[in-house]
Amino acid sequence: MIKIAFIIHGKARQKQALVDEINSVFHEPAFQTHIYETQFEQHAILLSERAAGSGCKYVIACGGDGTLNEVLNGALKSKQPNLRLGLIPRGSGNDFAKTILSPKTLIGLKEAITNDRLKKIDVGLAEFVSKEGVEVSRYFTNIADVGIGGVIARQLSESKKLFGSTITYQYFIIKNMLTYKPQSLKVVGDDFIYEGKVMNFCAANAKFFGSGLGVAPDAEINDGILNAVAIGEVGLIDYLKNFPNLKNSKPLSHPAVKYYISKTLHFDSDTPQMPIDMDGEFVGYLPMKITIKPQAIDFIQ
Repeated sequence: MIKIAFIIHGKARQKQALVDEINSVFHEPAFQTHIYETQFEQHAILLSERAAGSGCKYVIACGGDGTLNEVLNGALKSKQPNLRLGLIPRGSGNDFAKTILSPKTLIGLKEAITNDRLKKIDVGLAEFVSKEGVEVSRYFTNIADVGIGGVIARQLSESKKLFGSTITYQYFIIKNMLTYKPQSLKVVGDDFIYEGKVMNFCAANAKFFGSGLGVAPDAEINDGILNAVAIGEVGLIDYLKNFPNLKNSKPLSHPAVKYYISKTLHFDSDTPQMPIDMDGEFVGYLPMKITIKPQAIDFIQ
């Protein structure tokens, strides 16, 4: 019997319909399903760890990038061998889904599980200062960034997203591009040092962030490296001119945009409490160290 845990964001739209569909699609003797709903921030970490520890071989995040981030952290924290991670994208951004291209329906997921279709993926491990001022570490699948991205993530955490994720995110980008001033940042990689004022600096395991912006066109989730993207002193006009290439995940030809690769990245700034966005969530502040963990988990493909 295949034991599967589904971890659903407690505020997911059409939550009951999703639960009913899970029970219908996996209503076979070959499957034993366990459905959990999150009730508070980081609850999915606890639920994922508990599910893995109780013998669930497959742990499925039903939500967005933030939910997947928490499920990943709980799964790795459990230290259970041969664990499989999966995703049914039901969140506001769903950026990692655009890179992983895993099944997006429960029927497709069932087929992938039945055939044990897997892809080993890398994850990033970030060490930073939490919102409460404590040194912590956390894994991520997609992108961690600092600068305007962290500011926007903090604002989005307080927003109701009444007009949908893409419109809401674009609103906050444009709003902040008009007011945010590039901040001093130093990033040390394996064979480069970046020092200067930045609008944003991304450590990318995957390609997309910000509800569909392909900031790291060359990023691959199983190549054992991080793609670092420095976005220096740019303005709203620069953003609007380059928006089509961002949406299509094409490299930007702009003197203030630099691309690097590295296995480790050290971030520091003289700006007090420079915020960090990780997988679409505001998680804390610099300083931060990021290390790539190659092929850290099996992802259902």
